Amino acid sequence: IHFVLQETENEVLLDGGHTASQRKLYLRELVARFGHHLAVTWNLGEENGPAGFSPVGQTEQMKKDMAAYLKAINPYPNIVVLHTHSNDAHQDDYLLPLLGFEALDGPSMQIGNPRRIHERMKKFVNVSAESGKKWIVCLDELGEHWKGIMPDSFDAAHDTVRHHALWGAMMAGGAGVEWYFGYRYPHNDLECEDFRSRDVWWDQTRICLDFFRNYLPVENMQSTDELVNIKDAWCFSEEGNMYAVYLPMGTSQATLDLGKTDKEYTVKWYDPRSGGELQNGSVQKIKGNGKVSLGLPPVDPEMDWAVLVRRMED
Repeated sequence: IHFVLQETENEVLLDGGHTASQRKLYLRELVARFGHHLAVTWNLGEENGPAGFSPVGQTEQMKKDMAAYLKAINPYPNIVVLHTHSNDAHQDDYLLPLLGFEALDGPSMQIGNPRRIHERMKKFVNVSAESGKKWIVCLDELGEHWKGIMPDSFDAAHDTVRHHALWGAMMAGGAGVEWYFGYRYPHNDLECEDFRSRDVWWDQTRICLDFFRNYLPVENMQSTDELVNIKDAWCFSEEGNMYAVYLPMGTSQATLDLGKTDKEYTVKWYDPRSGGELQNGSVQKIKGNGKVSLGLPPVDPEMDWAVLVRRMED
């Protein structure tokens, strides 16, 4: 359950933004009623912090005080996050000063341009790890705000968001995604009554999760895009042991840099559109050193594919 505790327009309504008697009562009531549920996320506020359309907002200290109070009164292992504005500048202004702060568990990312998702999420995964408190980095609102995830009837294949939003987030080391429905389309964010309107999209989300859950030791892996030679292709790896590579649509033969090694690796292909079992492509085994061709997928080379490269037992 994800509780968004306030909006940017009302984040200073209680106690002028401070954590005093009104805000404490509000937070204690919510924790008492709902804190026992499993895996609760407490979100300090939607689009938290000043912006041009909402110039009065909570300060850094106000956010810290609110997060610290939530942690102090909560007897359960819940997480506390902060929702962001959609552009890079506001995200950096409000998130970077909070790096290393013990009571904040991560950002709840809103990213207006889907093509920026992978880069932005990867940034906060990495800089938070360097700070000593690694954040849980989730994509919780996908732009553009009028579009988001369109109904299947308007975007039957979902190619762009599958690439940049779904696989882009997960291959950056992101902890997960939530899907936003833009307001210009039927069954939008405020009035959706039929979640079957995105039936194909739920399948594609499940297919991605199946790959990560079934094949990857994600707790040992990190984004290593520099190991792949294709633009907008991504690599998530435990170097020397396992490599997951996402290749965008229309990719020619890609190479993977295995570094200095004499180990052999198996190469399997996974369909991010239809899922199913791992498949053999034109190359089934590779061996270092350096950059090695991954070959071609079993079918549909013009489409996107995920490649799983695993070290063979000695």
